[in-house]
Amino acid sequence: MGILDFLAFYASMVALGLSMAAPPGPVNAMIAAVSVESKLRGIAVGAGAMTADIIFFMAVSLIRALINSEFVLPFYVIGGTYTVFLGFLVLRSRKIRKIRVQGGYLVGLTMGITNPYQIAWWISFGIAMLDKFGLQSGMGFFSGILIWIINYPYIVEKVGKKSVKFDKLIRIASAAVLFILGTYMITLFIVNL
Repeated sequence: MGILDFLAFYASMVALGLSMAAPPGPVNAMIAAVSVESKLRGIAVGAGAMTADIIFFMAVSLIRALINSEFVLPFYVIGGTYTVFLGFLVLRSRKIRKIRVQGGYLVGLTMGITNPYQIAWWISFGIAMLDKFGLQSGMGFFSGILIWIINYPYIVEKVGKKSVKFDKLIRIASAAVLFILGTYMITLFIVNL
């Protein structure tokens, strides 16, 4: 893999990580709520949720290693379809609501590790992603999530009243990435039938 190929691959995995971390949901609502008092606590909530993703990534890596290659192909269509479905959910999601619950790292971890959408995504798309792109996909994927959780508390402060337009932009961009990658996995399934 040449340097340009690597950079394109890395950028696509960063985009995937951002598309999973950025849409409105309970974790981002919690980050926004606690960031008003402490940006570091907001980052800690995001870090907890990212830890859940790292746990899922490691578990799915082990599961993928146990699955015979000829049985992996269905995960492409299942994961691709589920990712496209998540794209539609992102488009339909509402603006992040203000919540008053206090939290930190453990709250973010608990929210991430018990999120059924997150679990289903890792079991379906995660296995296909690891099969197609390997363990190195994690580097770009988690870079994207890290970029989001470090910057989002500051974005919340800066955006303020423009948050409706910002939320809409985030939803559209995230859904576009999910649609593209989901469709790509479905196409790989069809080509390899």
